[in-house]
Amino acid sequence: MAAHVNYNLRGNDSLQDENFVKDFCFHRNISLVIKNVKTKIKGNLENEARKIRMEYFRDLQELYKIDKIALGHQKDDQTETVLFRMIRGAGFTGLKGIAPKNQNIIHPLLPFSKEEIKAFLTAENIVWREDKSNRDNTFSRNLIRNKLLPWLRKEMNPKIDEKIYRLSEFFAETDKILEFTSKRRLNTCLIKHSKDGYQLSIKNLLKNPAVIRFYIYRQIFEELSGNANNFYHHDFLSIESILSSAGSKKIRLPHKLVVQKVYDKLIFGFQEELETASASDPKVISSLRNRIIFDDYRIILKKLKKLPHSRYLYENENIAYLDYDKIIFPLIFRHRQNGDRFYPFGMNKPKKLKEFFIDEKISKFERDRILILSDKEKILWIGGLRIDNRVGITKFPEIIKTKIPF
Repeated sequence: MAAHVNYNLRGNDSLQDENFVKDFCFHRNISLVIKNVKTKIKGNLENEARKIRMEYFRDLQELYKIDKIALGHQKDDQTETVLFRMIRGAGFTGLKGIAPKNQNIIHPLLPFSKEEIKAFLTAENIVWREDKSNRDNTFSRNLIRNKLLPWLRKEMNPKIDEKIYRLSEFFAETDKILEFTSKRRLNTCLIKHSKDGYQLSIKNLLKNPAVIRFYIYRQIFEELSGNANNFYHHDFLSIESILSSAGSKKIRLPHKLVVQKVYDKLIFGFQEELETASASDPKVISSLRNRIIFDDYRIILKKLKKLPHSRYLYENENIAYLDYDKIIFPLIFRHRQNGDRFYPFGMNKPKKLKEFFIDEKISKFERDRILILSDKEKILWIGGLRIDNRVGITKFPEIIKTKIPF
């Protein structure tokens, strides 16, 4: 099956292109589908046209259960792509150019130059048609095609296309090695990971060379955004700039992602998740329940009549054992409030919750999401961090086991 997209940007020329494709496929008994773009393309013309084209091809692939999408890029296109990306400051990934095969997209003509393809068509007596917009030097890529490359072939190296093609293959192999290495190195830097974010150890991160850090950042960016194509060298430099900065710093990336330096951690996440305080209202219960749902927490409460062995009392930070007799109902599940104070376990003096968070190196971006369990008069537990000394186990009472499953 053949597919053609008519963007209707060049008036009669666009119509003639479409008619040529129709005639070509008709005389060779090739199935053909055509998409006519009626709306005016906004923004970057080349990029938007590419998006329209690829979305159409993928829709056809799904509709007709097609295995591969074959595109017509050839060696000259590869040369232009590598040069274009080099001028824009691309890294190894960009300089590998057009991949011969990328999942279900293939480029069967990539090893052949435009002149070789023309020679074949002439020998086979096959007529072809050229897109006249390729001569328009208002497009950067056309300037490379029509001005820079002819000069390089004439003045520098007549085999420049072959040299750049081989260089792109070298960059492709280098890119694979760096991707593989960065995935392993990421694990050595990882503190915490979820579908919404990553926390990395800056100390371990800095043990890696800059190029590996670039690939680590880009890998995280791809995992969170679903697309690595919008991560550029200037994004890498922005992240690097906050590594050595004093205090907490943050920068924004495309796709509403945020990177924050918090003490000795580098945190990647979504802007909404990291910057927006939780709007959940406190949840109040007047008697004990087995399970409570509050915000993103799933809390299990259990009344025990037997004291666990002492070594189990504090080994899991997400489980708290509280003295039932010292609790004044109702229980309140909430987030922090201005003026919060409590007696951290082991201390006989109160401490401001804000100061406690600073001592524990809890970022100001995380503090609003931490679970606070309190009763009518006092804080009982800073979820996952510390219980209040006033409800610690001091004798053999009835006990409330409070657990946040993860």
